[in-house]
Amino acid sequence: MSIPAYDILETDMAVLLDNRLETILHILDTLAMSALIVDGTGKIAAANSAALSMFRYTLEDLAGADVAEILSSDPSLFPAPPNPSAINGEDLCGLRPQETHVESFCTTRNGEVFVAMVSIIPLPADDYSVIVIREISAQGKLGLPVGTTKLIGALRDKMKQIELINELSGMVNSSLSIGTIFRIMMSEIRKMITYDRGSILLYNEDDRNLVIFALDTDMETVLKKGIKAPLDSTSAGWVIKNNRPWINGDLAVAMRFTSDQKLLDEGIRSTVSIPLFQDRILGVFNLDSKEPCRYTEKDLRILLPVAKHISIALENALLFEEISREKKEWEKTFDAITDMVWIQGGRQHVIRANKTLLQKAGLSAFHVMGKSCNELLKRLGITRSECICSNTVSSKQPAFAEMKEAGGNIFHFWSYPLTDDDGRLYAIVHYLKDVTAQKRLEHQLVRADKLASLGTLVAGIAHEINNPLGIIAGYSEALIERARDEALLAMKEFEDFPEYLETINGEMFRCKEILKSLLEFARPHGGTFRELDVNELIKEVILLVNHKAVRLKHHIELRLNRDLPKITADPGSLRQLFMNIIINSMYYTHEGGSILIETGVDDNCGCNPSAGLITIVIADTGEGIPPHLLPRVFDPFFTTKPVGEGTGLGLSICHKIAEEHGGTIDVESEIGKGSRFIIKLPAKVHDKNSRC
Repeated sequence: MSIPAYDILETDMAVLLDNRLETILHILDTLAMSALIVDGTGKIAAANSAALSMFRYTLEDLAGADVAEILSSDPSLFPAPPNPSAINGEDLCGLRPQETHVESFCTTRNGEVFVAMVSIIPLPADDYSVIVIREISAQGKLGLPVGTTKLIGALRDKMKQIELINELSGMVNSSLSIGTIFRIMMSEIRKMITYDRGSILLYNEDDRNLVIFALDTDMETVLKKGIKAPLDSTSAGWVIKNNRPWINGDLAVAMRFTSDQKLLDEGIRSTVSIPLFQDRILGVFNLDSKEPCRYTEKDLRILLPVAKHISIALENALLFEEISREKKEWEKTFDAITDMVWIQGGRQHVIRANKTLLQKAGLSAFHVMGKSCNELLKRLGITRSECICSNTVSSKQPAFAEMKEAGGNIFHFWSYPLTDDDGRLYAIVHYLKDVTAQKRLEHQLVRADKLASLGTLVAGIAHEINNPLGIIAGYSEALIERARDEALLAMKEFEDFPEYLETINGEMFRCKEILKSLLEFARPHGGTFRELDVNELIKEVILLVNHKAVRLKHHIELRLNRDLPKITADPGSLRQLFMNIIINSMYYTHEGGSILIETGVDDNCGCNPSAGLITIVIADTGEGIPPHLLPRVFDPFFTTKPVGEGTGLGLSICHKIAEEHGGTIDVESEIGKGSRFIIKLPAKVHDKNSRC
């Protein structure tokens, strides 16, 4: 028979849990039964109103008194007890496996003596016993009446319920693991109600179904954890929809819900299902039995308060699981950021840092805790007199600063305040990004734009100036020839003319050389691209500059990779590139210094890993380039040479040639230790549209 438990009311178990002993006494008062609560030493801990009336004591008089003062032994009936609180040789107040019923003489406060039937009921989880006293003086030595026995049995069941609820309450408060709570809970329930399978089904509101969340059974079953069940054709679904318990008396006789056939197929005959509700429907708690008509409304009275605590535990566990999942997602996101991020607490000490920062700073998550912002920056090589945190703390507004490390890298540093609902600052988020490559790219783009504009301008100017300079050069040469006339040389006013004319002619040809350089810089190179060996080309250039190296007592060292792949390039342009850099290195290297030329292969090119790059490094032991000048070395007309010794176009032309070959050129330098020019060229068929 399947019945919905429409009239079952939840007991006030939550109240019972607050003060179980007082509740027991109150129940016995309601039943007009005198009762004492005695501790393990035989001392009276509490008494109900009926007992106080029976013995004519006040609670203050009895509290702490020895139970032997009011319950005595009759030698003709009982042997002498081993201690004052014993009757019939058995401890009235200790923890006992089952209740005991004995007859005893009782003494009231005014000395009256009467015979009573004394029932000793131990409390399983505490060192207390309940002593129920029923006067039988007028009845003689009678056994315990049947009605009283039933009442005591009901009291015993009620105390077991209280113990179960107390156990569940402790578990809910001490654990957030629903699995742990479920296992312990089922072992406690089994002491009161038999079952073959216990389960918790979670309600999935989005999919409108139930999912087996926890299972306790020794049965072979296909209904395992994670299996889904529909709402519309199951008794558990009916419980979800109506938020009421349901009992299946015997599925073999009456089956209202078709999908419950799966239960019967596994030998289940009777079930009880109770909704789990905590501000919202969470799921269903089920007990299944192979025995027909196993569950009654009496079982529901026990299970309803149990389900209430399961609901609390389940809600806590689900909330904890959601918080844990969100925490893990946040941590993964935090650590996935490739820039350096850390959070400082209210005292401006680090409370969390992402993996990137820990790796860069060389710290563990434990050792970074408690460090200040400036300490972290120092470990990263950034020295700053004042941290921008102070601005964020005072203004509660984001702050920004651009910083440089000792090696010349550039960082952007942001500081963001975190405030609570009342506007109080409780933490600061710091974000540090290395923008060196970005700055370099921006500078290259600006330089490329300048070069393009400058090239157009220079080509026009050089063309316009070159013709008048040619005419002036012709006339100056003619005047120099005429100035050799002896008649003119004899004139005092003319004696400076030959020197002036020679100076004019020399400066004229210097202007033409500058114009030639400008034109080479401005116009595209029309050289022929062909396959060539860079090593051989470098050797040719060394032959051309070797005489100068010998004169300056410079040592040129070659480390050429024999397995260097050939490239497709304009040999004339590359020859000019290498020669410009080598001569530049000679100029800034002191006498007796050395110049290293090294070739190799770079297989880590991001633009085309299959092709790779060849690298040419030209390093010197010169005076080095100051960090603030490094970004400008490839700018047109920029030079540190004295006036008249350089045009500032040599390295600009080198940069242009490298770009025309689809490559790059960079420089690294350190004051007092020299400079390194790194040239990278693609080891593939030349394509003017390709860029690394």
